[in-house]
Amino acid sequence: MSYEYWLDIASAILLSVAALASSWAGYQSKRWSGVQSTNYNTSSIRWVQATRMSTFAYLYRSVDLELFIEWLNAYKDGDEERARFFEQRFRPEFRPAFEAWIASRPLENAAAPSSPFVLPEYRQELSDRAAQLEQEAGTASDQAQAANQQGDDYVLTTVIFSAALFFTGIAAHFSKFRVRVALLSIAGVMVLVGLGQLATYPVR
Repeated sequence: MSYEYWLDIASAILLSVAALASSWAGYQSKRWSGVQSTNYNTSSIRWVQATRMSTFAYLYRSVDLELFIEWLNAYKDGDEERARFFEQRFRPEFRPAFEAWIASRPLENAAAPSSPFVLPEYRQELSDRAAQLEQEAGTASDQAQAANQQGDDYVLTTVIFSAALFFTGIAAHFSKFRVRVALLSIAGVMVLVGLGQLATYPVR
Protein backbone atom coordinates (compact mmCIF):
# COMPACT_ATOMS: atom_id res chain seq x y z
CA MET A 1 0.00 0.00 0.00
CA SER A 2 1.28 3.48 -0.91
CA TYR A 3 1.97 6.29 1.46
CA GLU A 4 -1.16 8.01 0.15
CA TYR A 5 -3.25 5.31 1.78
CA TRP A 6 -1.60 5.74 5.17
CA LEU A 7 -1.83 9.49 4.96
CA ASP A 8 -5.54 9.20 4.23
CA ILE A 9 -5.95 6.89 7.22
CA ALA A 10 -4.08 9.34 9.44
CA SER A 11 -6.19 12.20 8.12
CA ALA A 12 -9.41 10.31 8.81
CA ILE A 13 -8.32 9.52 12.36
CA LEU A 14 -7.29 13.10 13.07
CA LEU A 15 -10.50 14.48 11.60
CA SER A 16 -12.64 12.09 13.65
CA VAL A 17 -10.82 12.67 16.93
CA ALA A 18 -10.61 16.45 16.47
CA ALA A 19 -14.28 16.74 15.49
CA LEU A 20 -15.53 14.65 18.41
CA ALA A 21 -13.22 16.35 20.93
CA SER A 22 -14.19 19.78 19.63
CA SER A 23 -17.88 18.95 20.03
CA TRP A 24 -17.27 17.69 23.56
CA ALA A 25 -15.31 20.81 24.50
CA GLY A 26 -18.05 23.02 23.09
CA TYR A 27 -20.69 21.12 25.04
CA GLN A 28 -18.72 21.45 28.27
CA SER A 29 -18.21 25.16 27.63
CA LYS A 30 -21.99 25.61 27.45
CA ARG A 31 -22.46 23.59 30.62
CA TRP A 32 -19.94 25.70 32.53
CA SER A 33 -21.59 28.84 31.19
CA GLY A 34 -24.80 27.62 32.83
CA VAL A 35 -22.96 27.04 36.11
CA GLN A 36 -21.56 30.55 35.91
CA SER A 37 -25.00 32.06 35.33
CA THR A 38 -26.55 30.09 38.19
CA ASN A 39 -23.86 31.11 40.66
CA TYR A 40 -24.01 34.77 39.64
CA ASN A 41 -27.78 34.71 40.17
CA THR A 42 -27.30 33.08 43.57
CA SER A 43 -24.71 35.68 44.49
CA SER A 44 -27.03 38.54 43.52
CA ILE A 45 -29.91 37.09 45.52
CA ARG A 46 -27.71 36.60 48.58
CA TRP A 47 -26.42 40.17 48.38
CA VAL A 48 -29.98 41.51 48.24
CA GLN A 49 -30.97 39.37 51.20
CA ALA A 50 -27.88 40.43 53.15
CA THR A 51 -28.63 44.10 52.49
CA ARG A 52 -32.21 43.66 53.68
CA MET A 53 -31.07 41.87 56.83
CA SER A 54 -28.46 44.54 57.54
CA THR A 55 -31.06 47.27 57.15
CA PHE A 56 -33.43 45.64 59.62
CA ALA A 57 -30.54 44.96 62.02
CA TYR A 58 -29.63 48.66 61.90
CA LEU A 59 -33.24 49.66 62.60
CA TYR A 60 -33.50 47.28 65.55
CA ARG A 61 -30.20 48.57 66.90
CA SER A 62 -31.59 52.10 66.66
CA VAL A 63 -34.64 50.99 68.66
CA ASP A 64 -32.38 49.45 71.31
CA LEU A 65 -30.32 52.62 71.49
CA GLU A 66 -33.33 54.94 71.80
CA LEU A 67 -34.93 52.84 74.54
CA PHE A 68 -31.64 52.61 76.41
CA ILE A 69 -31.15 56.38 76.24
CA GLU A 70 -34.66 56.95 77.52
CA TRP A 71 -34.05 54.47 80.34
CA LEU A 72 -30.74 56.16 81.17
CA ASN A 73 -32.37 59.59 81.34
CA ALA A 74 -35.16 58.28 83.55
CA TYR A 75 -32.66 56.52 85.81
CA LYS A 76 -30.59 59.69 86.02
CA ASP A 77 -33.68 61.69 86.95
CA GLY A 78 -34.55 59.14 89.63
CA ASP A 79 -37.85 58.34 87.94
CA GLU A 80 -38.03 54.61 88.67
CA GLU A 81 -41.49 54.17 87.17
CA ARG A 82 -40.45 55.69 83.83
CA ALA A 83 -37.19 53.73 83.89
CA ARG A 84 -39.13 50.52 84.51
CA PHE A 85 -41.50 51.42 81.67
CA PHE A 86 -38.67 51.61 79.15
CA GLU A 87 -36.85 48.62 80.61
CA GLN A 88 -39.92 46.45 80.12
CA ARG A 89 -39.86 47.34 76.44
CA PHE A 90 -36.29 46.25 75.80
CA ARG A 91 -36.03 43.73 73.01
CA PRO A 92 -35.13 40.14 74.05
CA GLU A 93 -31.84 40.38 72.14
CA PHE A 94 -30.86 43.51 74.03
CA ARG A 95 -31.88 42.40 77.51
CA PRO A 96 -28.95 39.97 78.19
CA ALA A 97 -26.45 42.72 77.34
CA PHE A 98 -28.30 45.22 79.51
CA GLU A 99 -28.39 42.83 82.47
CA ALA A 100 -24.69 42.06 82.07
CA TRP A 101 -23.94 45.79 81.95
CA ILE A 102 -25.99 46.42 85.11
CA ALA A 103 -24.17 43.52 86.81
CA SER A 104 -20.85 45.26 86.12
CA ARG A 105 -22.05 48.19 88.31
CA PRO A 106 -21.16 50.94 85.82
CA LEU A 107 -21.98 53.76 88.27
CA GLU A 108 -19.54 52.45 90.85
CA ASN A 109 -16.96 50.59 88.77
CA ALA A 110 -14.77 52.80 86.62
CA ALA A 111 -13.57 49.77 84.66
CA ALA A 112 -17.12 48.77 83.73
CA PRO A 113 -18.08 48.73 80.02
CA SER A 114 -19.23 52.07 78.65
CA SER A 115 -22.57 50.67 77.47
CA PRO A 116 -24.38 47.36 76.87
CA PHE A 117 -23.69 47.68 73.16
CA VAL A 118 -19.98 46.93 73.54
CA LEU A 119 -20.57 43.68 75.42
CA PRO A 120 -20.40 40.29 73.70
CA GLU A 121 -23.85 39.56 75.08
CA TYR A 122 -25.29 42.07 72.64
CA ARG A 123 -25.75 40.06 69.51
CA GLN A 124 -28.30 40.50 66.77
CA GLU A 125 -29.51 37.46 64.92
CA LEU A 126 -30.20 39.57 61.84
CA SER A 127 -26.63 40.88 61.81
CA ASP A 128 -25.26 37.35 62.08
CA ARG A 129 -27.58 36.21 59.31
CA ALA A 130 -26.53 39.16 57.14
CA ALA A 131 -22.86 38.28 57.63
CA GLN A 132 -23.59 34.67 56.69
CA LEU A 133 -25.46 35.76 53.55
CA GLU A 134 -22.59 38.05 52.57
CA GLN A 135 -20.20 35.12 52.91
CA GLU A 136 -22.49 32.93 50.80
CA ALA A 137 -22.72 35.68 48.18
CA GLY A 138 -18.94 35.96 48.03
CA THR A 139 -18.57 32.19 47.72
CA ALA A 140 -21.13 32.03 44.91
CA SER A 141 -19.39 34.89 43.11
CA ASP A 142 -16.03 33.11 43.38
CA GLN A 143 -17.59 29.93 42.04
CA ALA A 144 -19.11 31.86 39.14
CA GLN A 145 -15.73 33.33 38.26
CA ALA A 146 -14.14 29.89 38.45
CA ALA A 147 -16.86 28.48 36.18
CA ASN A 148 -16.31 31.32 33.74
CA GLN A 149 -12.59 30.57 33.63
CA GLN A 150 -13.29 26.87 33.12
CA GLY A 151 -15.67 27.67 30.27
CA ASP A 152 -12.99 29.88 28.68
CA ASP A 153 -10.50 27.02 28.97
CA TYR A 154 -12.89 24.72 27.12
CA VAL A 155 -13.39 27.37 24.43
CA LEU A 156 -9.62 27.61 23.99
CA THR A 157 -9.45 23.85 23.60
CA THR A 158 -12.20 24.04 20.98
CA VAL A 159 -10.08 26.55 19.06
CA ILE A 160 -7.12 24.16 19.20
CA PHE A 161 -9.20 21.30 17.78
CA SER A 162 -10.64 23.61 15.12
CA ALA A 163 -7.10 24.51 14.07
CA ALA A 164 -6.25 20.80 13.93
CA LEU A 165 -9.26 20.26 11.67
CA PHE A 166 -8.06 23.09 9.44
CA PHE A 167 -4.55 21.71 9.04
CA THR A 168 -5.89 18.21 8.45
CA GLY A 169 -8.32 19.48 5.84
CA ILE A 170 -5.82 21.50 3.82
CA ALA A 171 -3.25 18.68 3.93
CA ALA A 172 -5.33 16.75 1.39
CA HIS A 173 -4.91 19.59 -1.13
CA PHE A 174 -1.13 19.18 -1.30
CA SER A 175 0.47 16.51 -3.45
CA LYS A 176 3.93 16.71 -1.97
CA PHE A 177 4.54 14.05 0.65
CA ARG A 178 6.62 16.23 2.97
CA VAL A 179 4.09 19.02 2.98
CA ARG A 180 1.23 16.68 3.82
CA VAL A 181 3.25 14.99 6.53
CA ALA A 182 4.22 18.37 8.02
CA LEU A 183 0.62 19.59 8.06
CA LEU A 184 -0.71 16.34 9.49
CA SER A 185 2.07 16.39 12.11
CA ILE A 186 1.04 19.88 13.17
CA ALA A 187 -2.57 18.74 13.36
CA GLY A 188 -1.54 15.65 15.34
CA VAL A 189 0.38 17.74 17.87
CA MET A 190 -2.61 20.04 18.29
CA VAL A 191 -4.93 17.11 18.84
CA LEU A 192 -2.59 15.66 21.46
CA VAL A 193 -2.30 19.03 23.23
CA GLY A 194 -6.06 19.44 23.17
CA LEU A 195 -6.68 15.94 24.49
CA GLY A 196 -4.09 16.52 27.22
CA GLN A 197 -5.92 19.64 28.32
CA LEU A 198 -9.30 17.92 28.26
CA ALA A 199 -7.93 15.16 30.48
CA THR A 200 -7.16 17.73 33.20
CA TYR A 201 -10.43 19.66 33.05
CA PRO A 202 -13.37 18.99 35.39
CA VAL A 203 -16.54 17.70 33.75
CA ARG A 204 -20.09 18.91 34.26
